[in-house]
Amino acid sequence: MKLIYNRWMLAIVAISILFTGCRKIDDLQKNPNVSDQASPKLLLTGIEYDMYDNAWSGYSYAHRMAQFFVLNFDYYGNQSYSWGAGGYDLYTTLRNVDRLEIEASKQGANMVTANYKAIAKFMRAWAYSRMTEQMGDIPLSDAMKAPKGIYYPKYDQQKEVFKQCLQWLDDANTQLDSINKINPATAVEGDVFFNGDISKWRKAVNSLSLRILITLSKKENDADLNIKQRFNTIVSNPAKYPVMTDNNDNLQMTYNSTDKSNNFPLYPSGGLFYVNRNPLGATWVDILTSLKDSRIFKIAQPAAGIADDPLNPFARYKGAKTGDIQSYVQDQTNQGKYASLSQAYWLKDASGIPCIQLSVSETCFNIAEGINRGWANGDAAASYTKGIELSSGFYGVTQSPLFWIQPEVAYKGNNAAGLNQILTQKYVAFFENSGYEAYYNYRRTGVPTFNIGPSNENTGLIPVRFSYPQSEYTNNGANVQAAVQSQFGGSDTRNDVMWLLK
Repeated sequence: MKLIYNRWMLAIVAISILFTGCRKIDDLQKNPNVSDQASPKLLLTGIEYDMYDNAWSGYSYAHRMAQFFVLNFDYYGNQSYSWGAGGYDLYTTLRNVDRLEIEASKQGANMVTANYKAIAKFMRAWAYSRMTEQMGDIPLSDAMKAPKGIYYPKYDQQKEVFKQCLQWLDDANTQLDSINKINPATAVEGDVFFNGDISKWRKAVNSLSLRILITLSKKENDADLNIKQRFNTIVSNPAKYPVMTDNNDNLQMTYNSTDKSNNFPLYPSGGLFYVNRNPLGATWVDILTSLKDSRIFKIAQPAAGIADDPLNPFARYKGAKTGDIQSYVQDQTNQGKYASLSQAYWLKDASGIPCIQLSVSETCFNIAEGINRGWANGDAAASYTKGIELSSGFYGVTQSPLFWIQPEVAYKGNNAAGLNQILTQKYVAFFENSGYEAYYNYRRTGVPTFNIGPSNENTGLIPVRFSYPQSEYTNNGANVQAAVQSQFGGSDTRNDVMWLLK
């Protein structure tokens, strides 16, 4: 009897193994305790964290290169402009943008799905415009098509990349407008920037369009791009193309004190280190002190080694020159000769200060610049003044009446002098936000004048681009080499001038 029982048990085990062995390997690899479906809201959150430029990461390399800071100790880096390759990390983010649209579509045709798809268009424009500004031509029309068998994407010309970005943004505005007319209260989940507020996303969409159009200022006479008309269409029709109008509209990363993973990046241990190693740059400080700008009192901590001057409250705010030999900067720092970040302001608690990615003040300056250039009718002086007021307001500062009547502050008109004022104030407002935008605006216009010295290297030149990643030469060699040949005659260096700047 026992022998018969054992035979039956062996048969049952064999049958179980047979049926288990017929299961697909993909099924066996699934973790039954983890969802294999990505929700749109979680995808959106991840995408937003990817697109967020942390101004404090890597000890703010982008902002050292924009001359907001000077690093005084060579163990942690230097002031050299001998940078190398740019990055293609955003292509990973773009894969998640594709997945966001796919997962949103699974929810059916409704306004929430349409909202996610409109935001996805913004994300694409954001990612591709950032990468092309950094390097030049990039893959776009063939990118993200590995599922269709395209593993080696060709490079699109920079002009075509910008045209596509502007088209995505125009389409996104149209979609959001249609949704808003049906139900203004509709929202999306997973949005860490605007908490799902679609009206604010619409303002961000059109404000990014203005940024891109201003970025293309050297191509203002290109009939195909039609920059002037595009700009005027947005500025002259705020009902159809709303843009940011106050600091509540800023696209920014807001930190908090409860979730340690989203504390202010310098809080608590990194703060003192950062302040001690990074005195403020003279390029930025000198603008504020020369204009008697009260923002410096909130943002900066005066130099401990400079005596008070009762007749000049700005006297203790001195910046380090980016081009100075690093050992000299370190020595002067040790003597307390430079201003630094105000710990009382930036490190007041774990929530710190929000990091802006796209701001209302920049939008005001972009509008003022476009009007100054004759792209649209309007009051450039009003937009210029509003940009300063809103940037000051972000820091809780109200400028004194004496500030506004200074000849170098009062708008000089729609001429070269007025344009210089707009660009200077835009640079000031970019302090510790918006990634490389301060550098890109300098690269485009030459304003303000950057400090150049022996520490900057690169034969006394400020670079104008990043080279392509070495991984691209390994994985997509023929296409990147063709792009380099067509743009720069085979060269791929930081000093090669891209189409955007010609």
